[in-house]
Amino acid sequence: MKRHILLLLTLSVLALVVGCGAAEPAMRAVQPAQPTAAPAMEAPSAPAAVDESASGYAPSSQDQERMIVYTGSLSLQVNDTAETVERISGILQSVNGYIASKSLVAYGEDKLRGTIVVRIPAPALDTTLDQIKALGIKVLREDANSNDVTAEYVDLDARRKNLEAYEVELTELLKTVRERTGKAEDILAVYNQLTEVRGEIEQIRGRQNYLQNTSTLATYTIEFVPVEEVVVEGTPGWDPGRTAGRALDQLVTTLQALADVAIILALSVLPVLIILLIPLVILVLIVRALVKRRTQKKPVPAS
Repeated sequence: MKRHILLLLTLSVLALVVGCGAAEPAMRAVQPAQPTAAPAMEAPSAPAAVDESASGYAPSSQDQERMIVYTGSLSLQVNDTAETVERISGILQSVNGYIASKSLVAYGEDKLRGTIVVRIPAPALDTTLDQIKALGIKVLREDANSNDVTAEYVDLDARRKNLEAYEVELTELLKTVRERTGKAEDILAVYNQLTEVRGEIEQIRGRQNYLQNTSTLATYTIEFVPVEEVVVEGTPGWDPGRTAGRALDQLVTTLQALADVAIILALSVLPVLIILLIPLVILVLIVRALVKRRTQKKPVPAS
Protein backbone atom coordinates (compact mmCIF):
# COMPACT_ATOMS: atom_id res chain seq x y z
CA MET A 1 0.00 0.00 0.00
CA LYS A 2 2.79 2.41 0.94
CA ARG A 3 4.63 1.61 -2.28
CA HIS A 4 1.50 2.27 -4.33
CA ILE A 5 1.02 5.65 -2.60
CA LEU A 6 4.71 6.45 -3.21
CA LEU A 7 4.24 5.72 -6.93
CA LEU A 8 1.23 8.02 -7.14
CA LEU A 9 3.13 10.77 -5.34
CA THR A 10 6.05 10.38 -7.77
CA LEU A 11 3.73 10.73 -10.78
CA SER A 12 2.10 13.79 -9.20
CA VAL A 13 5.50 15.45 -8.65
CA LEU A 14 6.45 14.75 -12.28
CA ALA A 15 3.18 16.28 -13.45
CA LEU A 16 3.80 19.38 -11.33
CA VAL A 17 7.35 19.78 -12.67
CA VAL A 18 6.10 19.26 -16.22
CA GLY A 19 3.40 21.91 -15.81
CA CYS A 20 5.91 24.45 -14.50
CA GLY A 21 8.42 23.71 -17.26
CA ALA A 22 5.76 24.08 -19.99
CA ALA A 23 4.79 27.61 -19.00
CA GLU A 24 8.02 29.31 -20.14
CA PRO A 25 8.30 27.70 -23.64
CA ALA A 26 4.64 28.47 -24.26
CA MET A 27 5.26 32.17 -23.57
CA ARG A 28 8.23 32.25 -25.93
CA ALA A 29 6.40 30.65 -28.85
CA VAL A 30 4.58 32.95 -31.25
CA GLN A 31 1.45 30.85 -31.02
CA PRO A 32 0.71 29.20 -27.67
CA ALA A 33 0.11 25.48 -27.53
CA GLN A 34 -3.49 24.34 -27.45
CA PRO A 35 -4.59 23.34 -23.93
CA THR A 36 -5.37 19.69 -23.27
CA ALA A 37 -7.01 17.74 -20.52
CA ALA A 38 -3.64 16.43 -19.28
CA PRO A 39 -1.07 19.21 -18.85
CA ALA A 40 1.49 16.75 -17.52
CA MET A 41 1.35 14.88 -20.86
CA GLU A 42 1.32 18.02 -22.96
CA ALA A 43 4.41 19.98 -21.97
CA PRO A 44 6.88 18.36 -19.54
CA SER A 45 10.10 20.13 -18.70
CA ALA A 46 12.94 18.91 -20.91
CA PRO A 47 16.64 19.19 -20.00
CA ALA A 48 17.23 21.19 -23.20
CA ALA A 49 14.61 23.71 -22.11
CA VAL A 50 16.33 24.11 -18.75
CA ASP A 51 19.71 24.78 -20.41
CA GLU A 52 18.18 27.42 -22.67
CA SER A 53 16.56 29.11 -19.68
CA ALA A 54 19.87 29.20 -17.83
CA SER A 55 21.60 30.89 -20.76
CA GLY A 56 18.78 33.38 -21.16
CA TYR A 57 18.02 32.29 -24.74
CA ALA A 58 15.18 30.31 -26.25
CA PRO A 59 14.45 29.74 -29.98
CA SER A 60 11.44 31.55 -31.39
CA SER A 61 9.66 31.84 -34.71
CA GLN A 62 11.75 34.92 -35.52
CA ASP A 63 15.00 32.88 -35.26
CA GLN A 64 13.53 29.98 -37.24
CA GLU A 65 13.88 30.14 -41.02
CA ARG A 66 10.55 31.18 -42.48
CA MET A 67 8.41 28.21 -43.55
CA ILE A 68 5.86 29.30 -46.15
CA VAL A 69 3.46 26.93 -47.90
CA TYR A 70 2.83 27.99 -51.52
CA THR A 71 -0.19 26.72 -53.44
CA GLY A 72 -1.92 27.88 -56.61
CA SER A 73 -3.50 27.02 -59.94
CA LEU A 74 -2.82 27.89 -63.56
CA SER A 75 -5.00 27.57 -66.67
CA LEU A 76 -3.16 27.54 -70.01
CA GLN A 77 -4.42 27.56 -73.58
CA VAL A 78 -2.16 25.24 -75.58
CA ASN A 79 -1.85 23.78 -79.07
CA ASP A 80 -0.78 20.27 -78.03
CA THR A 81 -1.51 19.13 -74.48
CA ALA A 82 0.63 15.99 -74.62
CA GLU A 83 3.68 17.87 -75.89
CA THR A 84 3.21 20.63 -73.30
CA VAL A 85 3.02 18.11 -70.45
CA GLU A 86 6.21 16.43 -71.68
CA ARG A 87 8.06 19.76 -71.79
CA ILE A 88 6.79 20.70 -68.33
CA SER A 89 8.11 17.37 -67.02
CA GLY A 90 11.55 18.26 -68.39
CA ILE A 91 11.44 21.70 -66.75
CA LEU A 92 10.51 20.16 -63.40
CA GLN A 93 13.29 17.59 -63.57
CA SER A 94 15.84 20.35 -64.06
CA VAL A 95 14.86 21.91 -60.71
CA ASN A 96 14.26 18.60 -58.84
CA GLY A 97 10.47 18.92 -59.08
CA TYR A 98 8.00 16.38 -60.35
CA ILE A 99 4.43 15.75 -61.55
CA ALA A 100 2.44 14.46 -58.57
CA SER A 101 -0.73 13.47 -60.47
CA LYS A 102 -2.18 13.65 -63.97
CA SER A 103 -5.74 13.59 -65.33
CA LEU A 104 -6.12 13.97 -69.11
CA VAL A 105 -9.05 13.01 -71.37
CA ALA A 106 -9.52 12.91 -75.15
CA TYR A 107 -11.09 16.03 -76.64
CA GLY A 108 -11.99 16.38 -80.31
CA GLU A 109 -9.65 14.86 -82.88
CA ASP A 110 -6.21 13.98 -81.47
CA LYS A 111 -6.61 16.48 -78.64
CA LEU A 112 -6.28 16.15 -74.90
CA ARG A 113 -7.51 18.34 -72.11
CA GLY A 114 -7.26 18.01 -68.34
CA THR A 115 -5.06 18.89 -65.38
CA ILE A 116 -1.80 17.93 -63.72
CA VAL A 117 -0.60 18.62 -60.17
CA VAL A 118 3.07 19.58 -59.93
CA ARG A 119 5.47 19.95 -56.99
CA ILE A 120 8.03 22.72 -57.45
CA PRO A 121 10.90 23.58 -55.06
CA ALA A 122 10.01 26.86 -53.36
CA PRO A 123 13.27 28.70 -54.27
CA ALA A 124 12.68 27.99 -57.99
CA LEU A 125 8.93 28.63 -57.97
CA ASP A 126 8.84 31.96 -59.81
CA THR A 127 11.30 31.04 -62.56
CA THR A 128 9.68 27.65 -63.10
CA LEU A 129 6.19 29.16 -63.39
CA ASP A 130 7.48 31.68 -65.92
CA GLN A 131 8.89 28.85 -68.06
CA ILE A 132 5.65 26.88 -67.82
CA LYS A 133 3.52 29.88 -68.76
CA ALA A 134 5.76 30.51 -71.77
CA LEU A 135 4.77 27.09 -73.17
CA GLY A 136 1.13 28.14 -73.56
CA ILE A 137 -0.49 30.39 -76.10
CA LYS A 138 -2.30 32.37 -73.43
CA VAL A 139 -2.74 32.30 -69.65
CA LEU A 140 -6.48 32.02 -69.04
CA ARG A 141 -6.41 32.10 -65.24
CA GLU A 142 -3.83 32.20 -62.46
CA ASP A 143 -4.32 31.90 -58.68
CA ALA A 144 -1.64 31.94 -55.98
CA ASN A 145 -1.75 31.51 -52.19
CA SER A 146 0.85 31.49 -49.43
CA ASN A 147 0.59 30.48 -45.77
CA ASP A 148 3.30 31.16 -43.17
CA VAL A 149 3.51 28.11 -40.85
CA THR A 150 6.71 29.09 -39.03
CA ALA A 151 4.99 29.82 -35.71
CA GLU A 152 3.11 26.52 -35.79
CA TYR A 153 6.32 24.58 -36.51
CA VAL A 154 8.21 26.29 -33.65
CA ASP A 155 5.39 25.55 -31.23
CA LEU A 156 5.26 21.91 -32.33
CA ASP A 157 9.02 21.60 -31.96
CA ALA A 158 8.94 22.91 -28.36
CA ARG A 159 6.12 20.54 -27.44
CA ARG A 160 7.93 17.59 -29.02
CA LYS A 161 11.17 18.25 -27.10
CA ASN A 162 9.31 18.55 -23.81
CA LEU A 163 7.42 15.33 -24.47
CA GLU A 164 10.63 13.52 -25.41
CA ALA A 165 12.20 14.61 -22.11
CA TYR A 166 9.11 13.42 -20.26
CA GLU A 167 9.36 10.11 -22.15
CA VAL A 168 12.90 9.63 -20.81
CA GLU A 169 11.74 10.33 -17.26
CA LEU A 170 8.84 7.87 -17.57
CA THR A 171 11.18 5.21 -18.99
CA GLU A 172 13.50 5.58 -15.98
CA LEU A 173 10.51 5.50 -13.63
CA LEU A 174 9.26 2.30 -15.29
CA LYS A 175 12.62 0.63 -14.69
CA THR A 176 12.59 1.75 -11.05
CA VAL A 177 9.07 0.43 -10.48
CA ARG A 178 9.95 -2.93 -12.01
CA GLU A 179 13.05 -3.26 -9.82
CA ARG A 180 11.54 -2.08 -6.52
CA THR A 181 7.89 -3.11 -6.48
CA GLY A 182 7.27 -5.40 -9.43
CA LYS A 183 3.52 -4.92 -9.03
CA ALA A 184 1.56 -5.32 -12.24
CA GLU A 185 -0.81 -2.43 -11.51
CA ASP A 186 2.08 -0.02 -10.83
CA ILE A 187 3.93 -1.10 -13.96
CA LEU A 188 0.76 -0.84 -16.05
CA ALA A 189 0.03 2.69 -14.79
CA VAL A 190 3.48 3.97 -15.80
CA TYR A 191 3.43 2.02 -19.08
CA ASN A 192 0.06 3.48 -20.12
CA GLN A 193 1.36 6.99 -19.44
CA LEU A 194 4.51 6.23 -21.47
CA THR A 195 2.46 4.86 -24.38
CA GLU A 196 0.28 7.97 -24.46
CA VAL A 197 3.33 10.25 -24.50
CA ARG A 198 4.92 8.29 -27.35
CA GLY A 199 1.68 8.54 -29.35
CA GLU A 200 1.60 12.34 -28.96
CA ILE A 201 5.25 12.55 -30.02
CA GLU A 202 4.52 10.58 -33.22
CA GLN A 203 1.56 12.84 -34.04
CA ILE A 204 3.69 15.96 -33.63
CA ARG A 205 6.47 14.48 -35.77
CA GLY A 206 3.97 13.64 -38.50
CA ARG A 207 2.63 17.18 -38.52
CA GLN A 208 6.16 18.62 -38.59
CA ASN A 209 7.11 16.38 -41.52
CA TYR A 210 3.99 17.53 -43.38
CA LEU A 211 4.82 21.21 -42.80
CA GLN A 212 8.41 20.67 -43.92
CA ASN A 213 7.33 18.86 -47.08
CA THR A 214 4.65 21.37 -48.11
CA SER A 215 6.90 24.37 -47.41
CA THR A 216 9.84 22.88 -49.30
CA LEU A 217 7.82 22.00 -52.41
CA ALA A 218 5.06 24.28 -53.69
CA THR A 219 1.91 22.62 -55.04
CA TYR A 220 0.33 23.94 -58.25
CA THR A 221 -2.57 22.62 -60.33
CA ILE A 222 -2.17 23.28 -64.06
CA GLU A 223 -5.16 23.05 -66.41
CA PHE A 224 -4.73 22.64 -70.17
CA VAL A 225 -7.33 24.02 -72.60
CA PRO A 226 -6.65 23.07 -76.26
CA VAL A 227 -7.13 25.65 -78.98
CA GLU A 228 -10.30 25.17 -81.01
CA GLU A 229 -9.64 24.44 -84.68
CA VAL A 230 -10.98 27.17 -86.98
CA VAL A 231 -12.24 25.87 -90.35
CA VAL A 232 -12.10 28.49 -93.13
CA GLU A 233 -14.50 27.73 -95.96
CA GLY A 234 -14.11 29.19 -99.43
CA THR A 235 -16.93 30.39 -101.71
CA PRO A 236 -19.00 27.25 -102.34
CA GLY A 237 -20.06 26.35 -105.90
CA TRP A 238 -22.89 24.14 -107.13
CA ASP A 239 -22.63 20.75 -105.51
CA PRO A 240 -25.33 18.22 -106.51
CA GLY A 241 -24.21 15.80 -103.83
CA ARG A 242 -24.53 18.42 -101.12
CA THR A 243 -27.97 19.42 -102.46
CA ALA A 244 -29.10 15.80 -102.46
CA GLY A 245 -27.79 15.40 -98.96
CA ARG A 246 -29.74 18.41 -97.75
CA ALA A 247 -32.88 17.07 -99.48
CA LEU A 248 -32.47 13.73 -97.76
CA ASP A 249 -31.97 15.50 -94.45
CA GLN A 250 -35.20 17.45 -94.99
CA LEU A 251 -37.04 14.24 -95.95
CA VAL A 252 -35.86 12.52 -92.81
CA THR A 253 -36.90 15.53 -90.75
CA THR A 254 -40.37 15.53 -92.36
CA LEU A 255 -40.84 11.80 -91.79
CA GLN A 256 -39.77 12.22 -88.20
CA ALA A 257 -42.34 15.00 -87.76
CA LEU A 258 -45.09 12.81 -89.27
CA ALA A 259 -44.09 9.93 -87.05
CA ASP A 260 -44.24 12.23 -84.01
CA VAL A 261 -47.77 13.33 -85.01
CA ALA A 262 -48.87 9.69 -85.46
CA ILE A 263 -47.49 8.77 -82.05
CA ILE A 264 -49.25 11.72 -80.43
CA LEU A 265 -52.55 10.79 -82.08
CA ALA A 266 -52.19 7.14 -81.11
CA LEU A 267 -51.34 7.84 -77.49
CA SER A 268 -53.47 10.86 -76.71
CA VAL A 269 -56.34 11.35 -79.24
CA LEU A 270 -57.22 7.70 -79.99
CA PRO A 271 -57.93 6.69 -76.34
CA VAL A 272 -60.25 9.70 -75.99
CA LEU A 273 -62.13 8.76 -79.15
CA ILE A 274 -62.54 5.19 -77.92
CA ILE A 275 -63.92 6.41 -74.60
CA LEU A 276 -66.41 8.66 -76.43
CA LEU A 277 -67.49 5.93 -78.88
CA ILE A 278 -68.21 3.28 -76.24
CA PRO A 279 -71.50 4.92 -75.02
CA LEU A 280 -72.57 5.54 -78.64
CA VAL A 281 -71.99 1.89 -79.59
CA ILE A 282 -73.93 0.74 -76.53
CA LEU A 283 -76.80 3.06 -77.45
CA VAL A 284 -76.87 1.74 -81.05
CA LEU A 285 -76.95 -1.85 -79.81
CA ILE A 286 -79.82 -1.06 -77.43
CA VAL A 287 -81.82 0.62 -80.22
CA ARG A 288 -81.23 -2.29 -82.59
CA ALA A 289 -82.38 -4.74 -79.92
CA LEU A 290 -85.59 -2.78 -79.28
CA VAL A 291 -86.37 -2.52 -82.97
CA LYS A 292 -85.78 -6.22 -83.45
CA ARG A 293 -88.07 -7.07 -80.53
CA ARG A 294 -90.92 -4.92 -81.86
CA THR A 295 -90.58 -6.48 -85.27
CA GLN A 296 -90.90 -9.94 -83.80
CA LYS A 297 -94.13 -8.99 -81.88
CA LYS A 298 -96.06 -7.67 -84.94
CA PRO A 299 -98.78 -10.17 -86.14
CA VAL A 300 -98.32 -11.75 -89.51
CA PRO A 301 -101.33 -10.87 -91.84
CA ALA A 302 -103.43 -13.77 -93.24
CA SER A 303 -103.02 -14.53 -96.89
